[in-house]
Amino acid sequence: MSVIPQRPLGFGEILDGAIQFYRRDFGLYFLIALVGSLPGYAIGLAIGTPSTGVDPSGNPAFGEVGLELAILLPAAAISWVATLAVAVAICARLDGRPTSLENAYRGVLRPFPSAAGGHLLALLAVLLGSGLAMIPVVGLGGIGIAVSDNATGAAIFFGIVGLSAALAILGLWFWTTFAIFPAVLLEGRTAAQAVRRSLKLSKGARLRILGILLVVLIIRDGPSLGIFALFGGFEMFTSPATAGTVSAGVMALQNTLDLLFASLITPFAVATLFLLYHDRRVRLEAADLETAAAAMATDGR
Repeated sequence: MSVIPQRPLGFGEILDGAIQFYRRDFGLYFLIALVGSLPGYAIGLAIGTPSTGVDPSGNPAFGEVGLELAILLPAAAISWVATLAVAVAICARLDGRPTSLENAYRGVLRPFPSAAGGHLLALLAVLLGSGLAMIPVVGLGGIGIAVSDNATGAAIFFGIVGLSAALAILGLWFWTTFAIFPAVLLEGRTAAQAVRRSLKLSKGARLRILGILLVVLIIRDGPSLGIFALFGGFEMFTSPATAGTVSAGVMALQNTLDLLFASLITPFAVATLFLLYHDRRVRLEAADLETAAAAMATDGR
């Protein structure tokens, strides 16, 4: 990792470093992410206005939602492969090796089982954690409603408890996944080993990791949510009768903007994971000394 400062990195240095690293091969990373997002973009154009689960008359229409999810899940999987391809390209550049669009996608084949398996294991852990988190949320929420004479106060209390549980679940996802790509690509770890590696490196810095990745999450998903709101996306769910009034042209424009923003931001998010992994290794394992020793041995000193 010679292109990354061999020392602990601050909160802002990690985010700024990810941007600077991204800029060095901006066109390549953007193209890799864009290619993997095209299937989902094409499916979005074909679907047109998404189903809200309720028809304009107010009757349930869950069948339409299920069909759309069945179509979109493979597209989401392909998009994840594109994220892995970006990680493969970043790993090559960290090692000082040339790379290309073709090499990035070819390079996905070897680490795919471990990377995909690691994320599936993390997802199972998060689902289990979510189920367990609901017990105190419902219990405390019920107590708050029972002892409070003020409905507004009870609702605020329940909201605080629910938000705390949501942050804990999101944190669990971050802590179990942030180092999976680096552990698989740089260290050759298996799926289970990569998840354990991520949890080990997160020790002592879980709030910091949560903060950094929350910033990345806002940068990554904020534009999409803003575009969705700008074109009346939330109104389709609060008032399903308006869904049919959204034109195909407006949906196509929304999907196109989403495609461009996602392709722009995905490489930044992946680069952040590598810098955060590097920072945790330096702090916990003195990886900077290890790198310096390896360089000295190479130079024959």
